[in-house]
Amino acid sequence: MTWQCPDCGRTHDDLPVCFGIEAPWRALVPEDEFESRVELTPDQCVVDESQFFVRGHIEVTIHGHDEPLSFSVWSSLSEKSFLHMGDRWEEPDRGLDPPYFGWLCSPIHVYPSTLHLKLSVQSRPPGQTPLFTVEPMDHPLAIDQHQGITIARWHELAHQLLHAE
Repeated sequence: MTWQCPDCGRTHDDLPVCFGIEAPWRALVPEDEFESRVELTPDQCVVDESQFFVRGHIEVTIHGHDEPLSFSVWSSLSEKSFLHMGDRWEEPDRGLDPPYFGWLCSPIHVYPSTLHLKLSVQSRPPGQTPLFTVEPMDHPLAIDQHQGITIARWHELAHQLLHAE
């Protein structure tokens, strides 16, 4: 299947293994108030100086494939965790930090409601996006992340996500 990348505009013959979700501020702040209420970088978001978010990846093993299926999504963090993570952002050993607790704040439309699923947010070395692990539970995303998926399931999810854009 060929598809056109919304970022680079090029046509690709392989299915993507990473899908990004926009920052969480849209559900919290009207468009015309964005500049006065939201601080946004590619990896962090602060709304009204009181709600704190970090971008990370939920990775799902694809059995028989070298790369995982990744969802680039956002998690809320407490102010204390957000500030600690920010203080350690450029430290080479930040991947050794204990995980932070977070709540998933991004919809992933190929799954039933993913908002507010409990997450473990693990820092990784600088240059790598934090890794999000969904708490084990009876939710299709948690099951897929903890058990992995088949190549056929990856193709099914990728087609659904590509056609939703």
